[in-house]
Amino acid sequence: MRHWEYKELIEAIQETYEELLEEDRGYRYALAKLADEFDNLGKIEDVIVDLVIGEIVMKQEKVFAGLVEGITKRLNMFNLKDAEGYLTIEEMDDLVKRVNRVIEGLGKVEVDYDSSVE
Repeated sequence: MRHWEYKELIEAIQETYEELLEEDRGYRYALAKLADEFDNLGKIEDVIVDLVIGEIVMKQEKVFAGLVEGITKRLNMFNLKDAEGYLTIEEMDDLVKRVNRVIEGLGKVEVDYDSSVE
């Protein structure tokens, strides 16, 4: 990973989401802005971004279908071999567990087909 440590990136995404929520424009806006702010950081970084956004999404009442589909598709394409040399064994283990949990959890969220960000 170029500029981030594993836990550091996770914390930065979570903190940025909380800050965006404080703007009081709703969670959809915060998620859209978050995805934009952490876009194209690198192959492994992008998996981590999708992972954390997926974890946030799983806690919402309704989530835009396109967001659920996009995150699920990208996480399903993740290959653990891509993380070798970038993450420690413990970080890779954590990442795999969390990716599997998010994929399963996103399959259970209530989807919304209205793409507006409120």
